[in-house]
Amino acid sequence: MAIAVEQNTGAEAHSLPLRVGEIWRKVRQFITIEPVIVFYIFGVVCGTAFKVFEYEKACAAKLGYDLQVCEYFAKLEDDDICEEPDDTNRTLPGVANFTEFRGLVCSAQQESTNEVVFLNSYRSIIVGIVQAVVLLFVGSWSDRVGLRKPCILVPIAADIVAFGVYIVCAIFMREISLEVSGIVPNIITAFSGGTPLVVTGIYSYLTVCTEEKDRTFRFACTAVIYATVPIVANFFSGHLFKYFGFIKLCVLCIITDTIGLLYGLFVLKEPKELKDVEDPRNSDAPKTLSSTTLGQLFDFSLVVDCVRVLLKKRDFNCRKILYLTVLVYFINYGALGDAESAAILAYVEFNWITNLGTWISYDLLTTMMGTLLAMGVLSKRLGVSDAMICVFSVCFSMIGKPIMAIAVSTLKPYLYYVATSIDLFEGSKIIAIRSIVSKLVGEDEIAKIIAILGIVDSAQVAIFPTIYSTVYLKSQKFFIGTVFLLSEAFLLVSLGMYIILYLMSRRSNRNKAQAQSSAKQGIDNPAVDITSL
Repeated sequence: MAIAVEQNTGAEAHSLPLRVGEIWRKVRQFITIEPVIVFYIFGVVCGTAFKVFEYEKACAAKLGYDLQVCEYFAKLEDDDICEEPDDTNRTLPGVANFTEFRGLVCSAQQESTNEVVFLNSYRSIIVGIVQAVVLLFVGSWSDRVGLRKPCILVPIAADIVAFGVYIVCAIFMREISLEVSGIVPNIITAFSGGTPLVVTGIYSYLTVCTEEKDRTFRFACTAVIYATVPIVANFFSGHLFKYFGFIKLCVLCIITDTIGLLYGLFVLKEPKELKDVEDPRNSDAPKTLSSTTLGQLFDFSLVVDCVRVLLKKRDFNCRKILYLTVLVYFINYGALGDAESAAILAYVEFNWITNLGTWISYDLLTTMMGTLLAMGVLSKRLGVSDAMICVFSVCFSMIGKPIMAIAVSTLKPYLYYVATSIDLFEGSKIIAIRSIVSKLVGEDEIAKIIAILGIVDSAQVAIFPTIYSTVYLKSQKFFIGTVFLLSEAFLLVSLGMYIILYLMSRRSNRNKAQAQSSAKQGIDNPAVDITSL
């Protein structure tokens, strides 16, 4: 009896390492693209630094102020000398006349902000058009040649080059103009496809390399990473900028991007290679970036493939629903286009730098929590339709925008947090729209429709920032919060369109049920639904 017990105990002890090894192999199998995502998204830690750098660049290179005046912008958060009374007897080290210096700093801050806003008005057009053209070709090219890694790694490589350009522009602060430092790095990123192409590549990669039974878990894990890293990075962005300075922070981002790029080149496998490892009988020659493959990138038929997805006739009025969904997706960005203006106003009116990163992190955190609540409770538990979730989200956003306008016009920073707390369901609109689109097209059209949404994103970048920049410059003298009222107008338009979309979708579903169609017109793709976070 004792011998049997000892044998059983020994067998269990022997099987424990086997189970641990099996779990570890499972984890290694799932962790493929996640390290690349982490190292790439970490680059948002430079977001606050880029904003302050452009203000200082406009001050020094465009307006010709002394570097000592421009460099003081970053200190206004802790020492707002613009609030000092005119008869103050205060002094500063290295400053001969404090009153004169204070006047120069305050006027330079306002003037440099206007210069950056004007730069945004036409920079967004250039970047948006270039990015839209690139995505128009690359989305279909990736599907046709079966290569997903280039969609992810090329933008990362371009990001490294862009950071290098920023460093050079920072070294030659007066010699290189604001326009060069503001446009060239963004053009480099746009020619590579930028973040929209990375997102498209991630979605396509995970869809192809993950079995259907494991997709929900994989996409949920990726969504958590994609949502969490920016929250942490933005929180520390202002602090790291003040501690390291602009150039050293750019070097740090180059290092993280390089690690992600090397991992993608030498560790990450193409989905085709993964399948060949699992089933050697299906092994063909691994696909690489040959001259033939690259030649197909500029095939005009790739554009036709994307357009054909929109023009294809579909049963139960689904094509009209698809058109309306893409249109409302475009209009929806109009209500989100005030994000850059909100950051600029926080910098100018509240002198936020470290607090700006904190507020952005809080905004991302509340948006993630609200999205999980909307998707988990409203969609999954209560069965609320995607279009009605959009209506629900818009109603909360319409409450938050006027509060933002009041915050900047009355100089009450805490109202930024109040508005953000109310508008916590903002992100659920994007997910719901992607979910609607994924149910209207076939499985073989998912990557193309994602590419189309990426093109719409680029078109939005080319149009709405210009509108908001113009409104900001024209309205700042009579009401500084006008940009948020413009967002309110876009929200009203999108609300009406979401209601129409809800009615059309309900009628289409009713017709499907009456026809008792056995074939499902679209696909409820968890890749699109979950990872849109």
